[in-house]
This record gives sequence, C-alpha cells and structure tokens, in this order.
Amino acid sequence: MVLAGKIFRLVEDMALDRIAEKLRGYKVEEDFEEEDYKIKLITEVVDLAMGFDSLRGVLAWDVLRFTYHRGRRIPVPKTLYLTFGFFKRPGATFLLVIEKKNLANKAANLFSQLLFISKGYILNVLIKPEKMKEYHEKNPENTKVIFFDSLPIPNVDKLSLYGPDLTQTDLYNNYLKMGSIWYLVTVSNNYGATVGLTRDGVVVAFGNMEKTDFINMVNTEIIPLIS
Repeated sequence: MVLAGKIFRLVEDMALDRIAEKLRGYKVEEDFEEEDYKIKLITEVVDLAMGFDSLRGVLAWDVLRFTYHRGRRIPVPKTLYLTFGFFKRPGATFLLVIEKKNLANKAANLFSQLLFISKGYILNVLIKPEKMKEYHEKNPENTKVIFFDSLPIPNVDKLSLYGPDLTQTDLYNNYLKMGSIWYLVTVSNNYGATVGLTRDGVVVAFGNMEKTDFINMVNTEIIPLIS
C-alpha cells in the first residue's frame, strides 16, 4: 500500500484550539438534481482530536462521478475520506493532507476558506536543497533514488541516480555542485519505512505504514526540514 500526502503552511500563525473551534461541527449540504436524480452531497469535518502539538481529523467530502448507460448520464456519488493534521511550530502552523497532490491542493483551498473565509491563506511549502541533502546524508546507505534539478545543462530538466552508496559516487558530487536535490527516496530513520520526498512538500510512504505513523513521521522528521 502507498500513502501519499502533501504539506502546506498557513499564511497566518493560528493556535490549534482556534482551528478546532472553526472546524468542529462543520457540515454543509448541497442538493444535486438532474432529470430523475436527486442527490444530497455532504461535506463535513469529523473525528477531530487534539494532541500536544497537533490537531487531527477527517474531511468527509462527497463528490460526483458520472457514468453513461445507453446514452443516459448517470451521477454516482462517492465519499472521499481525507485524513488531515495541523501542526504547531514556533511562529508557524502547518497542514498535512493525506491524499494525492491535486486532491490535497483542493482540500487546502477548502480549509483556507473555512479558516480565513478566502482561498490563498494556505500555501505550498518549500524545503531548501541543503535540507534535502541533510535528510539524505543522515542515512545515505539507504537512499535509493535522487533526482537533481536546476542544472545548467541545455535541454536537461532533471537528472537521476539510482542504487545504494550514491553519496560515494563522483556523479553524486558533480550533480550536487551543478544542481539541487529535487526528489529522493530513502528510509526513515525512526519508522523504517521507505519514503519519497519532494522539495514542495509531497511525501509518499511505500509499503505497509499506518496513517498514524505516517502523520507522526511527517510531524517529527519532515516538517522540521521546512523553511
């Protein structure tokens, strides 16, 4: 099983209890009608739980998919359950949405509207290249894949290295001098899971990892890397 998530940053620092106050009990119903079909779509926040430095919950989000049967368009409702977590750091508040990138972005915009009454108050994060390098070199023997970008080579957007002992190769040092680490696949020191990480805060865990462990790993290992 693969778990994917994306990290965001709130433009304005906000206390977790204030976030909980705004999200608790949130429920919106929307009626969809088309020909003979009447469907009630619900978006709500459930299972909120406050921790020491985190607020966790689930966004239950009804969406419509459409299929066709003998020329008729048939709406098919589906509920998406997006696990999320807000995390406090001195002077900053972060959001993790456990979903693929595009859907995580949509969820971040929805949370921005719920917390700030407008989109644009929850933003993408940036992990500096030196922090990516630091994360890799804490456990270099377990790094399996590294992608480099910002290379001065014409018509080459990214270069990659695969295999163990990448740090010991001349290619690694040459690529690092020319460009920056954009993406890497390594093993978490504390959780033993194989993890993919990009500089824009997309995190993927490969293999069997529980969501709780994934959230804890992001909170303790990845968020400290963010500028």
